[in-house]
Amino acid sequence: MILVAIVGVGTGGYGFWTLMSYRMVSVPGGGMAPTIQPGTVVLYRWAALPDIPRGAVVLMDLSAFPDSGPGEGRAVKRVIGVGGDQVVCCTNDNLITVNGKPVKEPYTEDDNGYGRKEYRPFSVQVPPDAVFVAGDQRNNSRDSRIYVGMPGDGAVPLAKVSGVVVGLGSVLGAEPFPQTTAFVEAGLPGDPVSDTGFRTSRNLMFVGVGLIVLGVIGAIVSVVRSAGKRRRAVAIPPAR
Repeated sequence: MILVAIVGVGTGGYGFWTLMSYRMVSVPGGGMAPTIQPGTVVLYRWAALPDIPRGAVVLMDLSAFPDSGPGEGRAVKRVIGVGGDQVVCCTNDNLITVNGKPVKEPYTEDDNGYGRKEYRPFSVQVPPDAVFVAGDQRNNSRDSRIYVGMPGDGAVPLAKVSGVVVGLGSVLGAEPFPQTTAFVEAGLPGDPVSDTGFRTSRNLMFVGVGLIVLGVIGAIVSVVRSAGKRRRAVAIPPAR
C-alpha cells in the first residue's frame, strides 16, 4: 500500500504541476456580453503560445492602449485580427472583413441600447507581433477599434497578452470555453484554440489524491493488523 501512495504522489503531483499552467480571473465589465457576463470566472492558459488564432478570446493588459492610466488592470477581448491582417469595418451587412473576407460572428451583440445598430468605420493593418481585439458587445466595449488613427492604431502587442481563455469556471470545476470557427468558415487560415488539458491535469490530480488516501488507509490497516497479531501471540501461553 505504500507503493500505491507513492504512485499517488507522483500522479497527483504531475497533475498539479501541469494545472499550474492555468489561471483564473473574474471578467470585469460587460464588453464581452453576451458570451461572457460581468463577474464570470474564466480560466486562461498563461503560458506563451506559439501564435494566437483569430477568434480567440484573450486576457490583455489595458496599458496597451494609449490613453490608459496607471493600474487600470486587464480586460478580456476577442481577437479579430492578427499580425499582417487588414481589418475593415464594415460591409453593407455590418460585417467586419479580414483580408477582404467578410466574417459572420453570431456571438456578437451590437444593439446600442436604443434599438439601433451603430458602427464606427475603420480600416487598419495589424502590425507584426500584435493582435487587434474587440468585445462581443460591439457598441459597449473599450477595445482596439476606438484607437484606430492613434499611435499603434489600437493594436495590442503580444507582450501585453497574458493568455488565452480556455475554460469557464474555477480551475477545479471549469468547463471548456466555446471556441468560434467563424474566421475559419470565412476562409481564413488557422484553427480555433483547442486546449482542454486542464481537465486531464485536474483528473490526474484527483486520481493522485485518491491513491494517496487509499495507500495511507491501507498502510494504517496493515499496521493495525500486525499489532493485533503480535498482541495475540503474546497472549498465548507457551506450550509445556
